[in-house]
Amino acid sequence: MSKFDSIVRDLKEQRELVRDDLLALKVIDTFYSYRSAETSYCDTTVQLSDSSFYSIIDVNDSGGTCTHVFIVTIDEKNKRALASKYLEPVCDIDYSMDSYELYEHKIISRYSILLTKTTVFQKKDKILGDEEQNIDHKVIETRYFIISPEGQINIVER
Repeated sequence: MSKFDSIVRDLKEQRELVRDDLLALKVIDTFYSYRSAETSYCDTTVQLSDSSFYSIIDVNDSGGTCTHVFIVTIDEKNKRALASKYLEPVCDIDYSMDSYELYEHKIISRYSILLTKTTVFQKKDKILGDEEQNIDHKVIETRYFIISPEGQINIVER
């Protein structure tokens, strides 16, 4: 079994990936793949057509404070990764800051993913230990990641 076939199997079975797997795909920015922890994870895999699929991959940073989430499309027939897009960061939150961001993605169809970014602004006079009481207001933004059957990824702002 080739390295590519092994990676495809791991993605489809939502298994752990090692740093060498990320580097072999050659579509995740090397800033993230070279600075990643030794292991990453496939969160979800969705079949687009007979020969293509996409996976949502969680790439943990080596410091342990953030997970960087990517969408990666794969062409099984031609044995190559097609594209990737950065989906969202999932980082430890510093509640002492004036604001912080929360992200949530949701697969809404086989070809689209909704990303919701909520920016939480905190009150000036914070109460220790009660984060909900400290919220002044929130700003919510959405964007859609549209994945074609051929594996192209487009972003639509809403």
